[in-house]
Amino acid sequence: MIKEPYMLFTRIVIKKDSQGRLFTDPLWAKDLKLHLDYIENFGICCPVEKSKNVAGLQDISQLDIKWLFELKNDRGVLSVLKNLLPNFLTVIKACKQARIVHSDGAGWAFPLSFYLLLLKPFMPFKWIVVIESSFWMLGDNESKTPRKVIEHYAHKRLLKCCLKAANARIFTQSFYREYFLGNEKRRTLINPATWVDQSNFSTPEAVARRFKDKRDGAVNILFPSRLVIDKGVLVVLDAIEQLKLHEVNINITIMGSGDLKENCLRFTNGQHGGVSVRFQDNINYGEDFFRIIAEHDWVLVPTLKQEQPRIIFDAFSQGTPVIASDTHGILDITNKDTAFTFETGKSSSLAETILHVARHPDLALTMGLAGLHYAAGKTHLQMHQDRATFLKSSLNR
Repeated sequence: MIKEPYMLFTRIVIKKDSQGRLFTDPLWAKDLKLHLDYIENFGICCPVEKSKNVAGLQDISQLDIKWLFELKNDRGVLSVLKNLLPNFLTVIKACKQARIVHSDGAGWAFPLSFYLLLLKPFMPFKWIVVIESSFWMLGDNESKTPRKVIEHYAHKRLLKCCLKAANARIFTQSFYREYFLGNEKRRTLINPATWVDQSNFSTPEAVARRFKDKRDGAVNILFPSRLVIDKGVLVVLDAIEQLKLHEVNINITIMGSGDLKENCLRFTNGQHGGVSVRFQDNINYGEDFFRIIAEHDWVLVPTLKQEQPRIIFDAFSQGTPVIASDTHGILDITNKDTAFTFETGKSSSLAETILHVARHPDLALTMGLAGLHYAAGKTHLQMHQDRATFLKSSLNR
């Protein structure tokens, strides 16, 4: 158990109702509970909003959170400028309360780590930095507008300084460590992110039975995602257009919400040859979500960014292999036995890969069982236990 006062700095919003109860996203609430398993004196510094509408959020008022330092939520450029000094003062107060601070490399308009970088030379806290996303990073095929170029290099330079100054560094993939630290491996942990619980896992017998009982003869592919450009939505739609030129029997389900939802809905109304496309609204993470994954032969992960989508472990937990972009983060947690990867952003490469799995339907079971075996033990709880062991070791040096 880590006993020193521990402060988590994050841009994830907590909402407060008129009775003072606290609510947040159910998945983050689940994550907070596991932090409390190995941290005795835990606090949060994050944006807090008063709200009457807390539908779909989880009450965290009963969690043993010792301190809550309330930041103002940045919504636009003017609010960022207006909140800059008040939020900095709140961060200073939170740091005075803590002996250990924990921050990450994401958050709009900038990571809270940047505030901590300014304070590190003047305050005696031990610092943990976690890098698990890189939405700011320029993609290989992304247009290099002045704003994106500035955002990319500012994040890269400042986050590198944060990581150099930190007492412990946690990365979800080896690419992030090499990108920022080169060959430096001291005080670092590669800790892939997973949200799966042991109770969510299927069994080899259930996976084999599922494929044995399959009747329709079609290849069923699920594309669960935020429906935005960075997730490769347009790449998928273009690949489907290319597939209609071939004689295939493929069902593709697009599931999610986002800016491109209307594009996807219009697309489902069109004719795509031997490819049937349907739309499914978001399903809350839980039993129904895993059931839908298990109803499909493949899960599609066509992300354009150098990230490591958690959906891959979700798919493997059900014995469902993946078709995914060949980003560094994805290659870190897949291999030729569990996934087919295609050239990131290339719809022709994706179409060829889907054609291959359609012509070799037996691969889904073989690779699904390999994925299930690989993911065994890689649970949300184990992820936190690995972090706890690492932090106790690193922070005590």
